[in-house]
Amino acid sequence: MAKADPNKTTSTGHMLADIDRLQLHYRAKKTEYEATLRSVGLKKGWKVLDAGCGVGSFLPLMAELVGKDGHISAIDLAPENIEYVESLVAEKEFSCSIEPRVGNVLSLPYEDNTFDAIWSANVIQYLTEEELGLCLSEAYRVIRPGGLVAVKEVDVSIMQYQPLDPVLVQHVFEAGRGQFTQVEGYFRAIRLPTWVRATGFINIRPKTTLYERWHPLSPIEQEFIGNNLAYVASLAEKVEITEEEKEIWREIGKAPGHLMEHPDFYFRTMHVLVVGQKPAV
Repeated sequence: MAKADPNKTTSTGHMLADIDRLQLHYRAKKTEYEATLRSVGLKKGWKVLDAGCGVGSFLPLMAELVGKDGHISAIDLAPENIEYVESLVAEKEFSCSIEPRVGNVLSLPYEDNTFDAIWSANVIQYLTEEELGLCLSEAYRVIRPGGLVAVKEVDVSIMQYQPLDPVLVQHVFEAGRGQFTQVEGYFRAIRLPTWVRATGFINIRPKTTLYERWHPLSPIEQEFIGNNLAYVASLAEKVEITEEEKEIWREIGKAPGHLMEHPDFYFRTMHVLVVGQKPAV
């Protein structure tokens, strides 16, 4: 099992968003993620913005959904991510045209009413609440009347790594909420409908998706969940929890495979998708 550096960041300082980890994340959750994207309601011929596209994992399916007459714009804050997406566009045959560029979700480089839909996955965890409001306002501005916004984010409130006591997991995340914007963002997804509605979108459609895996794990699941455990263990060193709990996490961080090899091992988390519609004129 490959062990990623749990503290590795992108050039823009974002954790859990480097190229290798994003690719692994998508492969491990591909079934759930593709079902989520399909549920948005993208239509043939639409112009869609992938806001915070990472390494472009969602682009092949998104291109299939909008078809040859559609168009996708893809932005990300990290230049290395956009360079990777540009290489994909150059090397692979997509179902529609794709235009990648470096860009910020807080100041979208597009004219008003440009897109039929915006898709944004695992981006708002990096934003403060003030920035989240600005991000959604920018989305509202560039979506055409009647168009859709679709925001997907992880929610760790039900995360478990059985047979590890789930209280140990929650202690780490709860302790990190006031210390790290990203950790606070892990708890924000379930409240997304309120934010989207307050921005002016209507016909709000929230949807939660459970991600769970039982022993025995496939190699890709072992790698993904093992890296996930290593990340939580690294976070445990930085937050205020008891020394006894820190020591438990140190042992897990050294050899996450030991926990995953338990015959009763079970991993659970979930993500939340919220779709809203800009009112028609």
